[in-house]
Amino acid sequence: MLLRRITHHVKDQNWFAVGLDYFIVVIGVFIGLQVSNWNDARQERNNEAEYIQRLDTEMDVIRARLVAGEQTYSQSLRSIDLLMDVRRQYDKDVTAEIPSEAELSIAASNAGAGMVPAGSPAALKEMMSSGAMVTLSNDELRQALFAYDEFAAINLNAWQTLRMSQSDALNRVLSFGDLSMPDDLNDLRSAIGDGANLRGFDVQDFLDDPEIPGYLRVLLGAQANQLGLVQQQLALAESIEELIDKDSN
Repeated sequence: MLLRRITHHVKDQNWFAVGLDYFIVVIGVFIGLQVSNWNDARQERNNEAEYIQRLDTEMDVIRARLVAGEQTYSQSLRSIDLLMDVRRQYDKDVTAEIPSEAELSIAASNAGAGMVPAGSPAALKEMMSSGAMVTLSNDELRQALFAYDEFAAINLNAWQTLRMSQSDALNRVLSFGDLSMPDDLNDLRSAIGDGANLRGFDVQDFLDDPEIPGYLRVLLGAQANQLGLVQQQLALAESIEELIDKDSN
């Protein structure tokens, strides 16, 4: 209709009317583009708000898991310190007073306790795979998420390596007690989890074994490294939560 009218005005050489029609077309296109851009921007803001809400919820769960991991490894290190201290005292004086069998059984049970490291939030994985990271207007938050995701992968690989490096030492310590679980001590994933559950503890054999101090040092180093990694990942997670809170306010 508009094209027919413009053609008619051209034939009539009504240049004012032609210019007016052209102006109407340009303004219409401009308004249409602006409305489209406004809708796109509003959709992006809505998507960003939805992703941030999901990240906030999922990071709460991840932080709680990391805090639990930090507590587990800290308890493990205290237990290993106790076992090492008992051996040092006994090696100096065989008549030295030592903790009860029950206390040593609990300490040995906790010597290899640990947790599989927390991964990345599902919302972050979705954003990275779909290219939606660009919807985040906060560059600092985006970089913090990238840093966390990278470290989470590093921590998982380190956890697997450290678990295997301490397997012989842990099996040796656990061998002084009876596991209330299947016999296969080589299956660390089923044998240690958050800590083995020993029924009793052969105190004298533990005190007389000349290799135990070396095995305990291996366990101490592995658990200390895992604690350090969990604490670093926890710091990254808390940084993300602080940035999300800042954005929310």
